[in-house]
Amino acid sequence: MRILITGIAGFVGSKLAGYFRKALPDATIIGFDNLSRKGSEANLPLLKDWDCQFMQGDISDGFFMESLPKVDWVIDCAANPSVLAGRGNDSLSLIQDNLMGTIYVLEKCKHDGAGLVLISTSRVYSIATLNAIPLKNTGMAFSIDASQPLPQGITEKGITENCPVSAPISLYGATKLASEVLALEYHHRFGFPVWINRCGVIAGGGQLGKIDQGIFSYWIYQYLLQKPLKFIGYDGLGLQARDMLHPEDLFRLVWQQMIHPVAGAPNIVNLGGGNANTLSLAELDAYCKRNIDGNKVIQSINENRTYDIPYYSTDYTMAQTIWNWKPKWSATKILNEIVDYGKQNIDHINSL
Repeated sequence: MRILITGIAGFVGSKLAGYFRKALPDATIIGFDNLSRKGSEANLPLLKDWDCQFMQGDISDGFFMESLPKVDWVIDCAANPSVLAGRGNDSLSLIQDNLMGTIYVLEKCKHDGAGLVLISTSRVYSIATLNAIPLKNTGMAFSIDASQPLPQGITEKGITENCPVSAPISLYGATKLASEVLALEYHHRFGFPVWINRCGVIAGGGQLGKIDQGIFSYWIYQYLLQKPLKFIGYDGLGLQARDMLHPEDLFRLVWQQMIHPVAGAPNIVNLGGGNANTLSLAELDAYCKRNIDGNKVIQSINENRTYDIPYYSTDYTMAQTIWNWKPKWSATKILNEIVDYGKQNIDHINSL
């Protein structure tokens, strides 16, 4: 099997490369990355150790994409992952990276007859719907108030695949949603397999601690670096909550989709930690105070920001029902891994 991983030097891409190498020792693993994220070059020695063929190139460069060798599967991990991206002069570059890049990937899949696994995002869902979820304050976090009528696509377990995707969803979310639509059209027209995984916050050791990689590693590294932190929005109390997903749990479903596909399974599935792996900022901060610095003071800003949502937890019932999938990594285990990695690599993280 020949597997191409886009964005292979990034956190998710490099982790998936490692898991694929363990699972398929004889596979040819090819990957490229434009290395635009400072610090991503630190993953290149790992890729070399795993006998991955690395090329530096950009997913939005059509000539580069056409030069790539023929493969059996493409795992698309390349993206600008920031929900705050595209609000200024970077809107065109966001679209080029996230949407034009997908078009070149789809053309390659068509040409090679290769399958595609698209790593998508929970941020394709309507901000208005997510803000309309009835919530209750548990003292440290928001949680769904299932005693109230719930919006379409919302259950007491969280957000399902039936949640509306109507605008606004952010320009980032729009590029990923448009990529999904195009991928499905290519799938139906040209017949190659397409799997789309809408992921919650992917977290674990190896992240560089930038905010667009998710709040969990960012918050922990700010603690380790003794840098200031703020609760922003929702009265500045840190009640807003997210679930977290470890890349190994993501790999477990990707593996099934590629190697043991279920006939008739939906092309789109939600993946995340679910209620058990959902933490608020206040709960995350309490973890950091217990494990890093009990005296740290967190500032508060009451006003909400554009595109902020108070709560997101994944209802992964579809993945569980069809694929017998559920996350194995607990929230505490993921946070502990981030802390351990941060302590061991604090000088590198501080240099970025």
